Order: sequence, then structure tokens, then C-alpha cells
Amino acid sequence: MRKRIISLALLMGLAFPAFSDDLTVKPDAPTRYTVARGDTLWSIAGHYLQSPWRWPELWRMNRDQIRNPHWIYPGNVLVLDYVNGRPRLSLASDIQREVKLSPQARPEEQDRAIPSIPAEAIEPFLARPLVVDPAQFATGPRLVAGPDERLSITQSDRVYASGVTENGTWQAYRLGKQLVDPDSKEVLGVEAVYGGDLAVDKLRPDIQTLTVRSVAGEVLVGDHLVRAPKAAFVNYVPRRPEEDLRGKIIAVYQGIDGAAQYSTVAINLGERNHIEPGLVFGIYKKGNSITIADAAGKKRETQLPTEQAGSLFVYRVFDKVSYALVLDSKGALYVGDSVATPED
Repeated sequence: MRKRIISLALLMGLAFPAFSDDLTVKPDAPTRYTVARGDTLWSIAGHYLQSPWRWPELWRMNRDQIRNPHWIYPGNVLVLDYVNGRPRLSLASDIQREVKLSPQARPEEQDRAIPSIPAEAIEPFLARPLVVDPAQFATGPRLVAGPDERLSITQSDRVYASGVTENGTWQAYRLGKQLVDPDSKEVLGVEAVYGGDLAVDKLRPDIQTLTVRSVAGEVLVGDHLVRAPKAAFVNYVPRRPEEDLRGKIIAVYQGIDGAAQYSTVAINLGERNHIEPGLVFGIYKKGNSITIADAAGKKRETQLPTEQAGSLFVYRVFDKVSYALVLDSKGALYVGDSVATPED
């Protein structure tokens, strides 16, 4: 069966006003590349550009096409050429992608467009409300009892709750650490610690019965319950902010201070700062102070320059906080490191 591919012809020749014209392709960039299963837009861009987040420029996308892009699929062939001296990447017009089905295959998974970034690195977090308002959180449903008066609960246990009003799947959370702006000291929200999923068995006016379907960390009597949202992997093309935004890493998910590639971090920028999923930020580390001596032996203190040490891809946005995936890093990254527009 052949799947109709939306043409990318409209993308050709369109200027991208947010970027400069000095896009330079790597000397060893392939002129033709066949998209493979497991590829991402970011990884493919890495074959062509030193800064993979500049992928939209190579495809000549305009703003609307970035927010609602035409996706590419495993088996597509990409061709690199030049128009008026500027590099351009497009789909080969002489090759069509063919999808073969068999009784054992699941076509909806085989035929899925490649993601912008590694989906498996962020999918566990997309359906979980990680930042909450403590006052609103405290008024919601809670677990009030476990089996045999046990406080700790395991998978398949039947438990009891108060305040659950709908059938379906619910998630257990407890309040975690506060997320605080390092400069203003404003409390930006509270990170909720996910425990597991529960399914409603019986709805009663006073006490509701649920069964624990899965346990991620631990589920405890007293945990808050939140209606499980539908998970949806939002597939945005990477792009840098249109305005000069600066912030800091304020937390590394799961309580550690250091972050590396594919770590999830929280930054002190959110919807109120016009942050959207898909934005890319550079991570900057302040240079150390050192003592140097001149030819006469006179010593003085000086500061090493601030350098970009990695890049972040924002994938979940709250009012005052956003979660982002570290896509590359030069050494360890820490809470307090700055984020800003990435270098070209």
C-alpha cells in the first residue's frame, strides 16, 4: 500500500525572516540521504549543520510550516542542492516511499513520521502534570486507605479514595520540591512526584474503589489523585526564540543537580514569557576567575569568557516554568547554568 506524502514543493524558495543568510553546510554533508527508522529531525540535521536547530532554514520553512510542518517518513530520500548559492534540502521527486503490510505488522507504527527529537526521552513526561499549584492540589481527590491497612501500595492492589467523581484512569502524586527563581526568589510552582496509575472499579458517594495498574516509584495512602490526561507527542521542528530571552536551569528532574544528554531540566521561563514547545536554547556556563601575571610578575584577577556548553529543546510549558530536554552537552551541566538564544 502506498501512503500519499504531502508535497514539500511549497517550502522551496520561501524566505525565513528570523534567520540570517549565512547558513553553512558541513563539508562532508551527503547529497542524498535515505531516512531510516530511528532518525529524528535533529539527528538528520546533524549530518548537514553544525547547529541542528537551524533545520528549518535548510528546508526553507516559513513560520506557519514550522508550527504545522510537513513530516518525512522512513524510506524518504532527501536531496541537498543549492539555489542562488544557498543550500536547500528537499524530498527526492524520483522516489516514492512504499509501505509493505503483513498480518504481523502494525502499520500505524511502521508508517509513523519521524519525530523532531527522541520521543522515548520525553514521552513518559508528556501525560503527567509535573508542576502544580499547592492550594488547588490540596483540594482534589486523595487515597484514604490501602489493603489490610498497609500504607505502601503495590501493583494490582485494591485501594480506596475520596473525591473521585469519574470512571477511568487516575494518577497518584505527592508534593515534591518547590521550583524557585534563583534571582527573584519567586516560587514558580511545586514539582509533583508521580507514583503510578490507578483505574476506578466502583464509584460511591463517599468512598471509591480503585485498582493499582502500575507503580512508577511508590503509591502511598495520602497521595493526591489527578485525572490522567491523554498522552500526545507534540512534534515540533526546532527553532530559536524570536526575542532575546534569558533564564536559568532551576531543577534537574528526579532530584539530582547534574544533567547530561537526554536529561530533563526545568527552566524559569514559561507561558508568561511567550515560551512554546519546540524552542531551542543554548546552555551557557560562566567562566572561572583566574589569576594571571604580566611580564613584570604583577598579578591580576580576570574572568574566563562565558561559553555555550549545550542546547535545550523545550517540550512542555507551564505558566512560569518549562521542561526541556538536553540534546547535547559539552561536559556536565548544573542547576544555575544560564539559558539564552543559541549561537549559530
